[in-house]
Amino acid sequence: METKDEKETIQEVDKQDSKSQKPISATDILYFEKWLSSLGEKKATDMHLTVGNVPMLRIGDKISPLMNEDIITAERLQSIVEHLLSKNELDNLLKNKQIIISITLKKVMRFRIHISYSRGFLVLSLRHLSSEIRTFEELGLPQMIKDFTTVDQGLCIIGGPFDSGRTTTIRAILSEINKTQEKYIITLEEPIEYIIPSDKSIVVQREIGKDVKDFETALAAIKDEDVNIVAVSSIKSPAALEHIIDIANTGRLVFAAIDGRYSVSILEELKNLFPKEKQTQMLNLISDTLLGINIQLLLPRVGGGRILITESLRATHPIKALIKEDKFSQIPNIMQTSAQEGMVNMDKALATAVKSGKIKLEDAKDHAIDIAQFNLLVSH
Repeated sequence: METKDEKETIQEVDKQDSKSQKPISATDILYFEKWLSSLGEKKATDMHLTVGNVPMLRIGDKISPLMNEDIITAERLQSIVEHLLSKNELDNLLKNKQIIISITLKKVMRFRIHISYSRGFLVLSLRHLSSEIRTFEELGLPQMIKDFTTVDQGLCIIGGPFDSGRTTTIRAILSEINKTQEKYIITLEEPIEYIIPSDKSIVVQREIGKDVKDFETALAAIKDEDVNIVAVSSIKSPAALEHIIDIANTGRLVFAAIDGRYSVSILEELKNLFPKEKQTQMLNLISDTLLGINIQLLLPRVGGGRILITESLRATHPIKALIKEDKFSQIPNIMQTSAQEGMVNMDKALATAVKSGKIKLEDAKDHAIDIAQFNLLVSH
């Protein structure tokens, strides 16, 4: 006999069948629903579905197979993908060979889903986005980030590699502002991962490709809007950066996420968005606008779980002067002597975490920027 959930799933599939060119197998979707339940029960963060393998879950820092499940066939994965995507999204997948979306499944579980191809077969990866809003203290964010939530204007960069918690940090920042201040907040995201309901503030979330054409178009429009705070999920073009600087220089506060393993590399990346003849002008504008850069890593914690390790660069007068003069190589020296300003470089942060027993030496070494400096810091 079918359960209530199974009936609802089959009814939903039947609805989609009427819109599809070929039927979606209700059995395939029931399997998918069961795998999602396993993800929740095992407290996994990710699920990976590939043809020829059983479903795989990421639990902590390890990938574990769901051994009692059937091998995934190309037909089953195709059916699941067609169940998850709208017609426009399916068209985009066929055209671009990959797509990233965020979606709520099983009524309460929100996921970031990346669909691509490997050897001609579909590959589907889901990341569970927790509904729990963690505080700055619970996340382990530096005081510098909390300080920036009360600033009226400027640019704060949240950097780090993939899977470093940048989106979670920006969510925590906006949630703190949302519950304590009366502001108008706009986010530009690709895709929207976390839903932030308005509280004391008004929160408007715009998804690139759905609510607005692209970052550049959205940012250009924001310059003429009555907005206090803007959050941007990436900076991909010189035009986007110019718009962000204009916004941050006209009484608005901007938080932007950028790929990068340390502060100097991010400054180099921003500079290199522009041709050489324009770099001096842009460095002056960045220097005038920048509040600080927070770089973060999520590393395995000794004893289980993961821990946030952060590099903090505050845009003090000496730092601003070095940015204007394109003397990025001298910035680490200033950071080493500016602990009282809340600054710490990544090697120092890693060494401190090793010496306090929070992370393993080998994990820290894998992420050290200057290995000789790191070894010196660990040994003292």
